[in-house]
Amino acid sequence: MSTKGYKCPCCGGNLVFSSEIQKLRCPSCGNEIDMDTIRQYAEIVESVEEQKDTFDWEEDSRGSQGEWKAREKDGRKVYTCPSCGGDVDADQTTAATKCPYCDSPVILPGQVSGEFHPDLIIPFQLDQDAVKEVFKEYCKGKKLLPRGFWSEHNIKEITGVYAPFWMFSCRAKGAVIYDAEKIKKWRDDYYEYTQSDLYLVTREGDMFFEYVPVDGSVELDDTYMEAIEPFGMEMAEKFEEGYLSGYEAFKYDVPKEKCRRRAEERIKSSFEDTINQSVNKNEYQTIIQKSSRIDCKNGRVQYALLPVWTFNVKYKDKTYSYAVNGQTGKVAGNLPVDRGVFWKFALGVFAGSSVIIYLLMILLLL
Repeated sequence: MSTKGYKCPCCGGNLVFSSEIQKLRCPSCGNEIDMDTIRQYAEIVESVEEQKDTFDWEEDSRGSQGEWKAREKDGRKVYTCPSCGGDVDADQTTAATKCPYCDSPVILPGQVSGEFHPDLIIPFQLDQDAVKEVFKEYCKGKKLLPRGFWSEHNIKEITGVYAPFWMFSCRAKGAVIYDAEKIKKWRDDYYEYTQSDLYLVTREGDMFFEYVPVDGSVELDDTYMEAIEPFGMEMAEKFEEGYLSGYEAFKYDVPKEKCRRRAEERIKSSFEDTINQSVNKNEYQTIIQKSSRIDCKNGRVQYALLPVWTFNVKYKDKTYSYAVNGQTGKVAGNLPVDRGVFWKFALGVFAGSSVIIYLLMILLLL
């Protein structure tokens, strides 16, 4: 299996996609190239390279420049970096990675071709520095958080990953039925009366759902992936391998058939929530959903790679994991609580409540 890297036409350096300028940039010479230009350049170069010469030499077992040779080692695929010759481990779902020795970005075309070729990709909009600032803002104002937890030196293993998602779109028509009750009370000189009227309330709806995402990777935590939604699909691009350069990327290992049930659950839940908003809650004293039905037509499933930053924060021998939406900066993860600060806060609230109760008792006795 071969790999692919994008080389700078000016100096031969490794091109890396920049979220700041939304172009490929060469760290060596500073050259900036947009995706259309590099695609045209690659088409011209590849069209020439595909026309092989007819010299009858022996095959060079080392492979050509830019070609990564794969071999098996302890049950894993190991690639040889064409830039430095180092060994690079890659599991079955890795689609893009970096050489741990020379840091050269590389793409494994076989992992994003054929049935694994994505339809869409949202390029990264945030770089590492922006993610660190987003995390600091996320931690600000949380009074029970240990001091210094969000310090930059505690942030470890920060990685930009293109995560595989199945995107479900459809037209949904359906109905929701409710049991509702109106209660009227009045009294005369002798009795108090209660009148209860029961109603069957129905609502129908017709709506479109576009790009309902379901995580297609076993390795990524589904709870975190849903927590950092939404992704703005209006910024999605037709998939180009160049966007992967400089980032990690996974191919899906959960097929769309297994993801469909979760998508259907999310679509039905969103349909019911939207319909529920049309019921005037002030009109009835009680209203309980009885049943619902949904009929989805024109269903379409697309495969997309979406930008996610993952990192760990190591604090007092514990590791806390986080995920950040690489487009919007939305953060998902659990924060620790400083027990000393918590008890000070709790005792302060208890003491304040005790004073208030004491003052109320005095006022009642006056």
